[in-house]
Amino acid sequence: MNAPKRLPSAPKHTVQGARVLGRISGRPAVFYHSRKAGGILALESAGERVIAQLAELDPRVKSISPQPFALDVITGKVFTTRRDLKYARNARSSIDALRRDYTPDLLVVLHDGRRIIVEVKDPRHALRDDYRQKLETAQRLLTMRGERFLLIPLQYAESAPLVHNTELLALALAHPLAPDVIRAVSEQIDTLLGSNQMTLRDLMPALNLTLREAPALITAGVLEADLARFVLNGRALVRAANGSLRHLELLPLEEVKP
Repeated sequence: MNAPKRLPSAPKHTVQGARVLGRISGRPAVFYHSRKAGGILALESAGERVIAQLAELDPRVKSISPQPFALDVITGKVFTTRRDLKYARNARSSIDALRRDYTPDLLVVLHDGRRIIVEVKDPRHALRDDYRQKLETAQRLLTMRGERFLLIPLQYAESAPLVHNTELLALALAHPLAPDVIRAVSEQIDTLLGSNQMTLRDLMPALNLTLREAPALITAGVLEADLARFVLNGRALVRAANGSLRHLELLPLEEVKP
């Protein structure tokens, strides 16, 4: 099946300072620059941004698309442009967008070719019965089309290890260490760590680096840590990753069956 075209972004207003830069569905947009998306993602919540950052970090993910299409859960038709969706709504006797139209939060495409529709929900907010029904219908229709659907519950809290670490690592991914530094540090770590663990506050001075540079060693596959359970700080235990990026496979894709 051909990849759906991304729905064009809604008009955004660029302003200075802390004022709103843009809106999605009437809410202030949350922006994130993604290499896998080929530019800036405009997202509806900080939780969606964390999931997009996890996808950016996850070595299994090839590309990311925000709000890739709209699905009419009554007819099963998919609209890949806002223009087509507008025409379809105008042709209805009643627009009824809240009940009929479903737009996924993200589409991620894996390197093995799998396409996964991602819906991000805060578990603190119970789904309304009508929205739950629309979501279940959308999932069934998308499955019939060969798409895989993944609902990710995420309670956004800045101090939560996964949230804190993801935002640190996403920043480090955008500002990597020089290749010659990575090579030199990798050789030192083989000597310092071997197969053992060490706290960052002990390891980083021994490498003549600061704690602020530790996330870049993790995104480069030099170090690994339990990113979902423990905050990356001086007390965090790390071990040699030996070039592997498996510790960055943090999206719950095991729930998606091949």
